[in-house]
Amino acid sequence: MSQNRIRLLRSLKGAASIAVLLGLFTAGAEAGGLQVELNHSRALQLAAPAATVMVTNPAIADVSIQGAQLVYVLARSYGRTDLIALDATGKQIAQYEIDVVAPRSSAVTLMRGTEQLTYNCTPRCEPVVNPSDSSNAFSTALSQASAARALGAGAATTNGANERQ
Repeated sequence: MSQNRIRLLRSLKGAASIAVLLGLFTAGAEAGGLQVELNHSRALQLAAPAATVMVTNPAIADVSIQGAQLVYVLARSYGRTDLIALDATGKQIAQYEIDVVAPRSSAVTLMRGTEQLTYNCTPRCEPVVNPSDSSNAFSTALSQASAARALGAGAATTNGANERQ
């Protein structure tokens, strides 16, 4: 049992409250930890069908539900949050602690005074959209990535139209 749960149980008064909470935390629910690299996703297969899936802090990680038992966890920002899945009766079937961590690629973080800039140097150093970077560096990298995505979408639409003719 995690230290947070133990602290929660100690802070509650009354044996009835503790017994109820122990039942909620241990009644056949999956539990575990999940590390996801920033700007990546991981598939999570639940042991039972879920009616509700929630994330404590969707600014850190979000979910995309692809069926009753398949959930994709999308890493949005560095940090730690929880994912909880409930069945149709409201019973907890899964709880995961999600850690969003730095990518294991050739990322380089440059500190220029108080400004932080992040680059991926595989094979050439290019700016990375990183919410932890200075606001100017983040905005510039985000606008460049958005422009590139728009160009790619336009090319895909144009090529699709050309192939149909």
